[in-house]
Amino acid sequence: MKSFQVVAAIAATSLMAAAQESYWIANRASSDIMRITSFGKVLERVATPTTLRGCTTAPDGKVWIVRFGQPTLDIYDPATQTLSTAASQLGSPYQIAFDANGNAWVSGGTGVQQFTAAGVFVQSFPLTVAAPLGITIDADGNKWIAHRTTPASVTRIDPAGVVTNYPITGATMLPVSVVADFRGLLTSSRIWVIGDNAGQLAELDANGNTIGVYALGFAVASSITFDRNGNIWVGGTGGQLARIDPTTATVVNSYSFTPGPIAMATDSLGRLRATARVTFSGTGPACETRRIDPATGVIEEPGVLTFGGFNAAGTQTAASTPFQYSLVVAPFGDLDGDGEVNYAEIQAGTSPIDATSASNFRVETFGTTAINSTPTVEVQAAPSTLWVVGYALALTAPTPVPGFGGLLRLDPTTLVNTTAGVGSNSTPIPVPNDPTLVGFEFFVQGITVGATLDFQNVSGMKIW
Repeated sequence: MKSFQVVAAIAATSLMAAAQESYWIANRASSDIMRITSFGKVLERVATPTTLRGCTTAPDGKVWIVRFGQPTLDIYDPATQTLSTAASQLGSPYQIAFDANGNAWVSGGTGVQQFTAAGVFVQSFPLTVAAPLGITIDADGNKWIAHRTTPASVTRIDPAGVVTNYPITGATMLPVSVVADFRGLLTSSRIWVIGDNAGQLAELDANGNTIGVYALGFAVASSITFDRNGNIWVGGTGGQLARIDPTTATVVNSYSFTPGPIAMATDSLGRLRATARVTFSGTGPACETRRIDPATGVIEEPGVLTFGGFNAAGTQTAASTPFQYSLVVAPFGDLDGDGEVNYAEIQAGTSPIDATSASNFRVETFGTTAINSTPTVEVQAAPSTLWVVGYALALTAPTPVPGFGGLLRLDPTTLVNTTAGVGSNSTPIPVPNDPTLVGFEFFVQGITVGATLDFQNVSGMKIW
């Protein structure tokens, strides 16, 4: 009864919720991948034959999986629920990045390999510097690879296939992770590198020149990403999280979490998604992918990686989101085919991988959803857009409904309320300081009302 009252009170205030976009994440020790929503719910789990290094979602929606310490790539097709394999030519793969044409670029072993979107081997680039680990693609189509060796260096493979190695002048770290940032359309990226052995952040230009190597104030950097405002975020193995101003390369905010953010990504709405390796192996609490508000550094929701009795263990890489790809690699592409280009959706706060989250309508949840907190449910819509939002206690398989466009995703048997509005709206949702509410969740879906009635995106909220 209490759960119904909470949902009814929220619905009565008039607003709605978020996107159907979802991200895949690989769990090393539990040998599986999981698909999670933007609000932290695990939608499905796929078991794999062996322990995993990580996974990356391709532009066509397939999930490329790196096995831990094996010369094999797995490709999972969610549409057919089938798993195929591709053999590595250069040893054990480490990480995958996709170019604007959908080709996979795989680092690891003794170099970098290119595969087509179908998993067909194209060519290899054996590298003279050892330990090619992290890989990223910049705004000019260059592939950048971090080498975990000394002296510190990165390798660039340009669009013509020319390979050049660049030293990172002044760095004492062992480079592991690298990311190409977004500095505006048709503007070259800066390249940011972190690694083992030293708490340093290196900045390079698109020509491989070292702009600077900066002390982070903690011993070892473990993860890196950037947000919608261009801020660089670096996590440390000791639990640190630092926001760096990209113009001055100074740490402007510091936070601390336990366990630390071992890997990070940014979701379509610019929020951080930090991987917390709660349990390394065996039995124990599930690992998490925590959604963090970049404006405050506060954990909005823990994103516990559990599904059907299976707990994720040993998770050590980031969820695969479309953020960097949409802004940097293929800004003028249209991943979800909704007629709105990728970068415009990211900048507008809609999803580039969910056609029902677009400029005419999008519903999303923001803020921490813990007890005794006040998250918000927000509708972002064109000023003349009339919408209805339904609140339910469960989801259902996507279902066509006669007379409606799109697909119904709320379970109608659990519907508790509906509300309507025009244009954008935001509603605070006070969550009582009541421990019995922990674990309670609800879901929302929008319908736009015009010449036709069309189901739109889904979001939700889980109290913790």
